[in-house]
Amino acid sequence: MPKILLVEDDEQLAELITAGLASQNFVVEHITDGAEGLHRLKYYHFDVAILDWQLPGMAGVDVCKEFRKSGGIIPILMLTGKQALHDKEQAFDIGADDYLTKPFAFRELSARLRALLRRPHAIQKPVIDLGLITMDLSGRVVTIGGAPIEIRPAEFSVLELFMKSPGRVFTTEELLTKLFHSESEASDEAVRQRIFRLRKTLGKHESLIKTVAGVGYKLEV
Repeated sequence: MPKILLVEDDEQLAELITAGLASQNFVVEHITDGAEGLHRLKYYHFDVAILDWQLPGMAGVDVCKEFRKSGGIIPILMLTGKQALHDKEQAFDIGADDYLTKPFAFRELSARLRALLRRPHAIQKPVIDLGLITMDLSGRVVTIGGAPIEIRPAEFSVLELFMKSPGRVFTTEELLTKLFHSESEASDEAVRQRIFRLRKTLGKHESLIKTVAGVGYKLEV
């Protein structure tokens, strides 16, 4: 099922879009803040993103621009009340793939999403290959030395973060920010436990996850 990131601060509209897409077998994650939307795009896999133009935290066009600058390739549909030609030109110039103005018919939104998903770059499986470890972000499969391993979603997210920046040291504070979205579950001990479980998942390759004393953790391959 295609996974959609919807970044829209109009809660009522977002609920309608989410319900409509869910009925068509789309998996929708809804975010109301632009900066948080950019974070989700950078560190988690989606097949298509729908961005409102005017958002708290960061404007949708800036989210699109920064995501493209970071190497993001998934299709982006701008959803906005701005109808001027120069606004559309700006959106396309910074990397948007499609542009839909409000108000709109849900059937048109759905049709545009299906069209975006048919584009070749939208259906390629993004893969991170570091030699020994390979991660298929679309299929959520990790292989080590060519052999697939069983990995839970929580540990997959940690490994995905490390594999996107091999050799970089992530502080505990960064991991708390990037991996935990509930203050009730975020703590230094929660980070340590997740690192412990990831190492256990990697088995004999657990030494790939290094502890940098007094700083944090990194993946060394």
